[in-house]
Amino acid sequence: MLSGICAALTATALIGAIVVQRESSRLIGEGQIFLADSGVVRDIVSTSEDLDRGVRDARNQLRVEAVSILDRNGVVVVSTSGPLVNASVDHPLIAMGASEGRLMALATAINSDLELDGVVSWPTGTVLYQVVAPLGPERSILLHYDVAQLLGRRTPTPGAGSTSIQLLGLAAIFAVLAAAVLVGHTRVSQRHRTISRESEIHRINSMELSHANASLEQARHQAEEALALAEEKIRIRSEFVLMINHELRTPLTSVVTGAALLRSTDLADADKTALLDAMVADGSRLQEIIDQILAVARIENRGLSYELTDVPLAEMVQALSLAHPAAGAEIEIEGATGTVNTDIGALCLVVGSLVDNAFTHGAKSVAVGCALAPRVDPQVEVGDRPASAIYVTVSDDGSGIDHEFLPRIFEKFEKSSFSSGTGLGLYMVRMIVEALEGSLAVQTSPHGTTFQISIPASVVRERVKAIR
Repeated sequence: MLSGICAALTATALIGAIVVQRESSRLIGEGQIFLADSGVVRDIVSTSEDLDRGVRDARNQLRVEAVSILDRNGVVVVSTSGPLVNASVDHPLIAMGASEGRLMALATAINSDLELDGVVSWPTGTVLYQVVAPLGPERSILLHYDVAQLLGRRTPTPGAGSTSIQLLGLAAIFAVLAAAVLVGHTRVSQRHRTISRESEIHRINSMELSHANASLEQARHQAEEALALAEEKIRIRSEFVLMINHELRTPLTSVVTGAALLRSTDLADADKTALLDAMVADGSRLQEIIDQILAVARIENRGLSYELTDVPLAEMVQALSLAHPAAGAEIEIEGATGTVNTDIGALCLVVGSLVDNAFTHGAKSVAVGCALAPRVDPQVEVGDRPASAIYVTVSDDGSGIDHEFLPRIFEKFEKSSFSSGTGLGLYMVRMIVEALEGSLAVQTSPHGTTFQISIPASVVRERVKAIR
């Protein structure tokens, strides 16, 4: 970059030298000389306390024959030539320039002798250039030029000027600096390229090593996750086998034993009826367990798909009040009517499953409710709660859910105790609620448990009430 700057400065100095030399070799116009000289006189006279001293200083500084000051009438007030003082200019153009404060220049014969330091240098009748230029509102400058000397001032001095020589010297200095910088830059660049190549090789090696470490770390994490998943599947499978062994063996033993008793023993009609009732109940239990296992398998293989429609709120309330014969229900929604976007059959299935689950775990009474606002402070919630929703609750008076088990309550095959069912009921409920685009929450205590289902709804303020 420094060599480029030096090269630019060299070029600039060369161009400047050429321009200055061309300008110094160009003929100078008389107008430029007149304007420049009158400006010098104006500056000297305006700053001098003595007008006579001012015109003499201007005459000594400029290469002119005489410097005079005119008033507006063309009368010489002060001059470096004594015979001109109090004389009037005789040429009309010069007089007009003095009266109007304008620049005028012409070559004409002088009408009185022109002295230089008391000696008559240009007698009357000599043709001189006479220039009048404004000095102020009331005065003008009058300059006298020898024609031959004026023409000499137009011709520039031959040869190279001092400014051109200085600029050429600067160009040479900058050129030497540019060459030195370029040589140094070349060496530094070669060294820099060598270091860059070595650095690039190190960077590539480091990157490859980092990628290898990242791949190893990822493989380790994947192996740990796979091991944890395998261990979890083994645990769940073992528990499921034990659960199925217990859940199927108990009712199956009852059915087989009852059938053997009926076959080999003469029983009273009342005993036969009781035995057959027990066998039917155990058989139903077997069928329920098998149906749950098959239902979960179907859901996981095919997924759930419900046709969600806008159902009048009153129709949903009526369906919920009849969802389970064993559950009490007082469903009251203060000041609301509108529609619920759901599948009524699936919603009633969820409510029925929650009611059955409550009775299975020891509840004496279960109530189904419905409200515009949430009724529980969820300890666990799954699914996405809709922005506008109706809240369906299933509450029981049981002993509550173990808080250590609560985080796993909606997982597959998870049970709070060995004899508390298949561990599939709440898992199926969760999957159905999520398919209905709602959420499922639970709040529990030693005094009972409440499950809350949030269903998408568009509600208008009125009052709907269903009591059973």
